[in-house]
Amino acid sequence: MNVGRHVAWFGLGFGAITLLGLVADPRPARAQGTGSSITTINPPPRAQEVQPRRGGLPVAVDPAASEPKLRGTSVPATIGDEPAADGRDSNEGGETADDGMPQDTVGQRQAPRDGDVNQQDAIAPNQDGVIPTGEPRGPQDGADTTAIDTRSADDIAVFENPPAGFDPALFQAEVDPILDRRPERLFRFEPFDARGIRLGTFVLLPEAELGTSFFSNVFRSSNPRSDVAFDVRPSARLVSNWRQHAVEFRAVGALSQFTEFTSEGDRAYTLEARGRYDLSKRTNIEALVSRDLSQESRSSINAPASAADRANITTDRFATTLNHRFNRLSLQLRGSVAEVNYGNTDAIGGGVISNIDRDLRTTEQAVRTAWEFKPTLFGFVEAGLNQRTYKAATLSDGILRDSNGERYRVGVSFGNAGQKLRGEISTGFGSQRPEDARLREINGILFDANLAYRYSALTSFLLTAKSDVAESTLANSGGAFSRQAGIEARHAFHRYLIGTAGLTYTTQDFEGITQQEHEWKSALGLEYFVSREVTLFGRYQHTAFDSTDRSRNYNADEVRVGVRVRQ
Repeated sequence: MNVGRHVAWFGLGFGAITLLGLVADPRPARAQGTGSSITTINPPPRAQEVQPRRGGLPVAVDPAASEPKLRGTSVPATIGDEPAADGRDSNEGGETADDGMPQDTVGQRQAPRDGDVNQQDAIAPNQDGVIPTGEPRGPQDGADTTAIDTRSADDIAVFENPPAGFDPALFQAEVDPILDRRPERLFRFEPFDARGIRLGTFVLLPEAELGTSFFSNVFRSSNPRSDVAFDVRPSARLVSNWRQHAVEFRAVGALSQFTEFTSEGDRAYTLEARGRYDLSKRTNIEALVSRDLSQESRSSINAPASAADRANITTDRFATTLNHRFNRLSLQLRGSVAEVNYGNTDAIGGGVISNIDRDLRTTEQAVRTAWEFKPTLFGFVEAGLNQRTYKAATLSDGILRDSNGERYRVGVSFGNAGQKLRGEISTGFGSQRPEDARLREINGILFDANLAYRYSALTSFLLTAKSDVAESTLANSGGAFSRQAGIEARHAFHRYLIGTAGLTYTTQDFEGITQQEHEWKSALGLEYFVSREVTLFGRYQHTAFDSTDRSRNYNADEVRVGVRVRQ
């Protein structure tokens, strides 16, 4: 198998999109002026009337501005009384001017103090001047005409002032920073934002994908068998629109039906509820409870080789986070409990295969401290513990695989509200110690990332990485150190036509045995936005899997086309 040839071929699409973004020379997206706290306390802004300056010109009123908007969407520059994110009222320590900036006793504006990590800029008063009228001027003689922006006014408006991708009303409960959804929100810029359906003080965001897929290797094996599947993926989010606290409910489904190999169809869903309770302006509690049902991949090394169908994996999880800030210093405490249960599977030739020895409970505790150097730059250190408990000893060698682990990380966060750079990146050390002395300790260097970079109004990049110890039921092995890293590029060829290209690498090194796995995934995608509600899409993905057990090596291609509808 020539893995290098596949990687190079599919990397060509990734490079093409990146090159187009670099040579197009679009104007860069504007950086967000306000900072953000390391916690997810994001009090909503409140619009206030701005008094015109004496002698100034009257303010032109945009009729569209009178339409109600969802809290947290793009707001005009007339915001002035948003509470400071560090918990102080806007008039703490002095009087407040008409423009919302604090003053001392003699009427002078105070300089920003430590902890003012989310202070709004002062509202610029109306400036005396001349309103430009008439036709726009043409280029001067001898000027470089190639530097002139020939796009239409609509295209310029969309990409020069794109949606920020940060909607406090829609993403206010992010329990785990590495799983924060807001970096991806910045990466996935679109010409339209979903409107949603208002239901009292909630907003409903329904969506559904209908498509068909071709798989060149349905069973992910060295003996490829192809098939075609039809699928539907409905989803809905119900989000609160409150001034304090937050609640979110989410439901996602994935249903697919193959024309020949019906056992490989998906019957998956995710049900999730999130919430945030604001104890004070500096302190909040976030919580998450979820249930996830999916089918095990055929490529999993722990899956029984004689199974006629794929096992159902049910994951129940509860997680909670306490956030508190002391001016520039932030403290976060996290805890979670997860139950993973594997269903029984039918065996080839008859009978039932029990997977009770793979059922697992994991509890985790972590503490993170962060220091704000500036509103868009934080340094943090994190320490965590975990306990993994199995229901029964593994059938392969009769060893109970209970273990205890430690994780230590140090990293940099760029906040979750910037329009240019958002997310975090960290490195550290992790170990997992089985309680049975017959199994060896698993340890290694950690590298984690969830980082989005908006290179320009037309191009963005997303870097993701995750390191952890994966469980294993192989004889004489307590698990594998797993590392995954991926990069994805997104570029707008036209206002309504956006392409993506991505490359992901995953490796697993099993402890106690000479077993290693390497997987490359390369993908190309294209989206055409017919309207705000309808999007046509196509996606191609190639997977190259390589293992020291050569009988498990395989290549697989997947092509998916469909339509996405939303409100």
